[in-house]
Amino acid sequence: MAGGRQRRKRRLREARKAATSAAVATHIFSLPDDILRLIFLRLRSLATLVRAACACRAWRRAVASSPAFRRRFRTLHPVPLLGVFADSEHSGLTRMFSVTGHVPSATDGLDDPTWEMTGLPVFFAAAQRHADSDVLAVLRGGDFVLTPLIADHDDDAPLRWRVIDCRDGYLLLLPSLDAIQFATVNPLARQRPDYIDISDVDVVAAEEHRGQFVSLDVHMLPSDEDLMSFRLVWLFHDESRVRAAVFSSEDWEWRVLPWVEVVAPREEEDDNGGEWLDFGTQATGLVCWGFKKQQRMLTLDTKTMEFSVWELPQRLNPEDFWLRHSLTVDGAEKWVLDDILGYSEEPELLNNVGTPDVVAIRDGFVYLVASEAVLSLCLKTWKLEKLFPRNFGEYFYPYFMSWPCSLVGSYGKFAALKDQDVATNDA
Repeated sequence: MAGGRQRRKRRLREARKAATSAAVATHIFSLPDDILRLIFLRLRSLATLVRAACACRAWRRAVASSPAFRRRFRTLHPVPLLGVFADSEHSGLTRMFSVTGHVPSATDGLDDPTWEMTGLPVFFAAAQRHADSDVLAVLRGGDFVLTPLIADHDDDAPLRWRVIDCRDGYLLLLPSLDAIQFATVNPLARQRPDYIDISDVDVVAAEEHRGQFVSLDVHMLPSDEDLMSFRLVWLFHDESRVRAAVFSSEDWEWRVLPWVEVVAPREEEDDNGGEWLDFGTQATGLVCWGFKKQQRMLTLDTKTMEFSVWELPQRLNPEDFWLRHSLTVDGAEKWVLDDILGYSEEPELLNNVGTPDVVAIRDGFVYLVASEAVLSLCLKTWKLEKLFPRNFGEYFYPYFMSWPCSLVGSYGKFAALKDQDVATNDA
């Protein structure tokens, strides 16, 4: 009798222990990494993924240790547009600071000699038509006033910075036309800016130039794999040739590439003071500069750092077609009709804002500026949307939420963590 009761108690204890073990094994924090990644792919935005991945170290590791997951998530979820940065003189706003550290009041006069124009870029948040609470949290947590630039400011010089490029969350800034350094700053990282010396780059690039020497523009090239590294490409040209200076964050050095001959008509030099290229833009591994008076385009392959010239198709009606450049099997390059773009669905929108001009192409969206608005055009759905009910001329840069470095395996050694280490840190 007593023996039977003991056996029943023992079986009951074993059943409870088995149930407890099963519950522990199926706990959400014990899910395997591949299952977690499948779940994370269904999250609505990058901002939501960051919040979820930071819930525990194991989840953070699951995201950080898989470059394939990162590429897949980027394909499925376009990065959120947080807003735009505009140069202060074109933003319609004036930001002031006191060189004595005095906090402004309503009675302070703007003619006070202790006050100077900051010239810092001004951030305008994008309207969140379908409010994403996680994206709004990112906006609240970012330092879009760029206070690190103010903290590093020399009181003997005016605080003036303007944006010259914006990629993967980083702003590339120049203080003045005769500056000796660039600055890079990430408003979401809350870190001190990095400063890049440029004091003699144009001097080296100007060696052996012919005729007029022109310094054109600078482009930031982020790395797809290592989010902590980037390159800068600075284009120069003389009367008929181009060359680039390339900066790498790996060794913090500039390298000036050789001159490359590019045929340019002589009349362009007379009309434009020697300038025969427009400012460039980036698209799918290329930096492209249009010729001012020709249907041609100079391209730089960012992988090989080789220049080439493309002949552009004759313009038909730029409002109702879309062309793409393709490479055929036999190696011949040509332009082919990709799709027909009609504005019939948004006639009132376009009539109210004027004729738009393209200012940026990012992640499948074309950003346009018109006389009365900033617009976005989705190349997949052809949906045209008004982002801002005003314009900034051509002096604005769309700012997108970037993939944080803390969710990359090369940062913080998350990919190398062992299960035992994860359990210890979570305990």
